Amino acid sequence: MTWYVNPKTGIDSNDGRNPSSAFKTLAHAVGAAKPGDTIMLAPGAYDQDLPQQVSAARALNLTIGVVGAE
Repeated sequence: MTWYVNPKTGIDSNDGRNPSSAFKTLAHAVGAAKPGDTIMLAPGAYDQDLPQQVSAARALNLTIGVVGAE
């Protein structure tokens, strides 16, 4: 499964399953994802400690990628 996060247009109550219904926070996506899933991050300013969140996601066997450009 691929999950999408966009700090500008996302809303954590979205389903996160495509760019137009992205989550706002990486933490929310990590909570929804299962081992083997991919989380795609849109460029933007993230409120949380992004390097720490990415490390935690990778420890859970999640793949992190970047989608789009600013």
